[in-house]
Amino acid sequence: MKVVANIDFDGDCREAFTEYARILGGEVRAMISHRDMPGIADNVPEDRLDRILHAWIDIGDQALMGQDMGDFAGRKGYSVTVSADSVEDARRIFEALSKGGEAAIPFGPQPWSPGFGMTQDRFGVTWVIDSPATE
Repeated sequence: MKVVANIDFDGDCREAFTEYARILGGEVRAMISHRDMPGIADNVPEDRLDRILHAWIDIGDQALMGQDMGDFAGRKGYSVTVSADSVEDARRIFEALSKGGEAAIPFGPQPWSPGFGMTQDRFGVTWVIDSPATE
């Protein structure tokens, strides 16, 4: 079984997922817009045609999904957790995701982890970054 986080955006899914793939060392498997969908595109206003219906990034043996829902979905209250392989990798990911965003819990040691932090990236997504309890 695989559990995959699904993230809603408001027009910047393509940009966010391209950045996430770069930061997390992932590979974009799908980036499908309304324009790419025959039959669906005919009923979509021109200003929404390039919004993403389905995005998928493979990151190791895990994945992230996302789409541009904007005012259609109104979903809120989610976060994505990354459990990195080392404290150094966790710090690198945390710092990269924090650029242009806002750290809620600065990266550092916690009783359960030698490296932990929580940040909201510039796209409004909350990320929890953790590292192994022992290395």
